[in-house]
Amino acid sequence: MSIKSEKQFEVIIEKLDQLLEENKQLKTLIAQKDDELSLQKEQIDFLTQKLYGPKKETLKNNPNQGNLFNDRLFNEPEQTGDQSDEDEIIVTKVVRRKKRKGLKDQQLAYLPTVDHIHELESCTCPTCKEAMKEVSTQLIRQEVKFIPAKLENHRHFQKTYGCANCEKSGTRTPFAKSEIPRLPLNNTAASASLIAETMYQKFEQKVPAYRQESYWNLLGYPLPRHTITNWHIKTSQYYFEELVAEMRQELLNQKVLHADETTFKVLNDKDRQKSYMWLFSTGKYSERAIHIFKLGPSRSGSVPRDFLEHYTGYLHSDGFSGYNHLPGVTMIACLAHIRRKFYDARPKNYSNKSVAHKGVTLCNALFALDKSLKDLSVNERYDYRLALVKPKLEEFFDWCESLTAHGKLGTAINYALNQKERMMNVLEDGRLVLSNNLAERGIKSLVMGRKNWLFSKSFEGAHAVTTILSLIETAKSNGLHPRKYLAYLLTNLPNRQNTPLEAYLPWDPKVQMECR
Repeated sequence: MSIKSEKQFEVIIEKLDQLLEENKQLKTLIAQKDDELSLQKEQIDFLTQKLYGPKKETLKNNPNQGNLFNDRLFNEPEQTGDQSDEDEIIVTKVVRRKKRKGLKDQQLAYLPTVDHIHELESCTCPTCKEAMKEVSTQLIRQEVKFIPAKLENHRHFQKTYGCANCEKSGTRTPFAKSEIPRLPLNNTAASASLIAETMYQKFEQKVPAYRQESYWNLLGYPLPRHTITNWHIKTSQYYFEELVAEMRQELLNQKVLHADETTFKVLNDKDRQKSYMWLFSTGKYSERAIHIFKLGPSRSGSVPRDFLEHYTGYLHSDGFSGYNHLPGVTMIACLAHIRRKFYDARPKNYSNKSVAHKGVTLCNALFALDKSLKDLSVNERYDYRLALVKPKLEEFFDWCESLTAHGKLGTAINYALNQKERMMNVLEDGRLVLSNNLAERGIKSLVMGRKNWLFSKSFEGAHAVTTILSLIETAKSNGLHPRKYLAYLLTNLPNRQNTPLEAYLPWDPKVQMECR
């Protein structure tokens, strides 16, 4: 072979190597694009399901729904394509629910009763024309009558008394005046019941002040929106904030707490787009049921650190990093959030053999197992959890460690493993629970109201929201009617003299008797 031919051959080899390298790079690029396309398709399916799919995290045709304590849920081997499916016959037994007897009487038992006796105007015998006597009175039906609300102008007159004998003798005549209870606010005709009703409508019924205007106008008392909000701000500052501070001290004395946070817009806050509302609640098995909302300037960990200053105990939360590094606090993870990650990772047309579906099923089994222990004492629950729940939790996390995946499934696995240490802390005390649902449900009261209020105009208004919501949610958790409790506070706190604030907390026996 000539020198020229050898050079041509080397050039061809070099170009071939370049083409092979470019082909390899293109295949790598195509694989990356395929992965990106797969992740984007997964995200589109996820968002479509969130927008149009069911909101509840339920499983359809779950064959394990009948027995969630079966070890097969944790120990079944991975299914492969070589294994054949066994035909399964499901027999459904239809049970007709029995009609509850006495339900109507039970519903009417607590309503005031007005009896209507229907009599004949002429009660003479058609045969002998003699007067007929009453034989019996029979209850034919009961009906619930709605009486629309009304407003009344209650005028208070004060009498003054003087000594006639001193007046005759020419000495200085003493005078005495009758006592008149103070109103919550000066220079206004608003009674405790009226202010309490505006609070109840806004914070419990989620009716904002601008929509209350027409309601009060129909009742014959024009009430502008700015007047309503001003009432809420002033009464919170004068009476409620001090009471909520007492509730906070009681909350910090509890061993188990829950926490969650959500966004909240303050219109006059020009420094930031949004603030945050934080909720701190006592645990399911705590001595006191307390819920306290707090307005925070951001979502940083400084807010829970300041609120939980000197607190030593357990705190349930989600995986948000703002709860990290709380001194003296033992963090407890939320299995419901771990479950949700696996639920969101299920393919669009998932099967019961998918890895994500199995993760949801394993979490369901843990919830069902722990639910069977809810009626036990704290010490018994602690012992049974070590014997029953601990092995299942360990097997669940061992199963997660054995998996490798990307996309949403990989995110779910990594999230679960990152929460492993906090999740295992639930075994340290029988008063702890597997999820943070207590705070998640509690903060929804604010979220539902926020959809109607949209924002608070000022920080004073936002602080009033946190204060009044804290009282309402705590009152409800202690079995009180929130309107009655607010009216009770607004009636008694302005006239309080030496009575300690503890006497007005929701669990006080007198408050329980007056406000249920």
